[in-house]
Amino acid sequence: MSDAADRRGRGASLGVGAAHAAAGRIAALEKVVEQYKVLLETSAAITASTGLVETLELITRLVTERLDVAWCDLYDYESAGDEFEVIAFYQLPELEIDSTDWVGTRYDSGNWSDLAACVRERRPSIWYRDDPKLSSEEHAQMDAWGELSNMSLPLIYKDEVIGLIDVGESRKMRRWTEDDKRVLQAIADQAAIAIVNARAYSRLAEQAITDGLTGLFNHRHFSEHLRHEVATARRYGQELSLLMIDVDDFKTFNDRFGHPQGDRMLAELAEIFRLGTRNDVDILARYGGDEFMVILPQAKASGPEPTAAHNVADRIAAAIREHRFESAKGHRDVAMTVSIGVAGIGLGGYTHEELLSSADKALYLAKHQGKDRVSIFGT
Repeated sequence: MSDAADRRGRGASLGVGAAHAAAGRIAALEKVVEQYKVLLETSAAITASTGLVETLELITRLVTERLDVAWCDLYDYESAGDEFEVIAFYQLPELEIDSTDWVGTRYDSGNWSDLAACVRERRPSIWYRDDPKLSSEEHAQMDAWGELSNMSLPLIYKDEVIGLIDVGESRKMRRWTEDDKRVLQAIADQAAIAIVNARAYSRLAEQAITDGLTGLFNHRHFSEHLRHEVATARRYGQELSLLMIDVDDFKTFNDRFGHPQGDRMLAELAEIFRLGTRNDVDILARYGGDEFMVILPQAKASGPEPTAAHNVADRIAAAIREHRFESAKGHRDVAMTVSIGVAGIGLGGYTHEELLSSADKALYLAKHQGKDRVSIFGT
C-alpha cells in the first residue's frame, strides 16, 4: 500500500472514530436534555397542585410514566413510632397488581430492611431479584409483587426524613443507573417540598372552616352549609331539619370549675353530638360560645320514622343527661343538660334565615319551659 493510501486509510479510521465519539456525545446530551425535561415537567406539575391527595397521586403517576417504571409508591415516615405508611400508589394500567387496600397500610421499620436503610443512612436502597445475597424472606417479598428490581430513596425536608419514594419493575430486570438515581433524587427533593406545602395548605384550609376547640365546623362555614342544604332541599323537594343546641347553665359551670374545665366539657359535648348523628351526612357546627348547630338533611322536624329530627334531638339530650363531666381532672361528678330547638323546612320557613329564626324561637321556648328539653317549632 502506498503512503498516500495508508494516510487515506488512517484518515478514514479517524473520521469514523470521531463520528462515533460525536454521536456518543450527542446521545449523552440528548439524555441530559430528556432528564431536565422530566424534572421541569414534574416540578411544574407538582408546584401547581395544592391538595395533598392530588399532589401525592400526581407525583406517583408522573414518576411511573416519565421514568418508565412499573409502579411508584410514596411512604410517610413517623420517627416517633419508626413506622412507614403507604400514602400513595400508582401502577401502569396494564399491570394486574392488587393495590386496592394498600394505601393506608402501616409497616414497622424493623420488618423492612430496605426502607429502614433509606431512613437511617439516608441513601438509595436497591434490590435485584437475582441478587444471591438476598435472604429467602426478601426473595419471598419480591415474589409476592412479581418484583424484579426496586429502588427506594428518602424524602428529606430541612434535614429531616419525612418519607420515602419507591419505584419497582416487574416487566423486565432493570439495572438502576446513576442517572436513574440522580433523576429520582431530584424528584424526591421536589416531592418532599410539595408534600410539606400541601399539608400546610390543608391545615390552613381546615383551620379556616373548623372550630379549634371542638373540631366541628365554625360559624361561617356552618352558614355556607345551611344555605347550600336549604337550596338543595327546596330544589329536590326533600326534608331538612335544623337543631339549635344550648348548654344549660354553662356559665355557672365555668364560674365554679374554671374555663379550662369548661373547654373540656365543650370538646366532650362535640364528641357526643358526633356519636348521636349520622357520619358524613349530618353537619355539626359550634355556632358560638356554648351554642351548637346540627343540620339534618332528609330528616323531618317531627314524625315517627327513625331519621326524624325529634328523635335525634331526644337521643342527644338523653346521652348528655347520662354523661358525667369533670369538675377537676380525674373527677367525673358533674351532670349537665342541654336545651334543643328544632325547626324543619316548610313550617319553619323556606330560607336559611327563616330556618335559623324558627330554631332559635323553639330553643327559647325550651329554655322558658324549664330547660333540659326538646322543643319543635310549630308544634
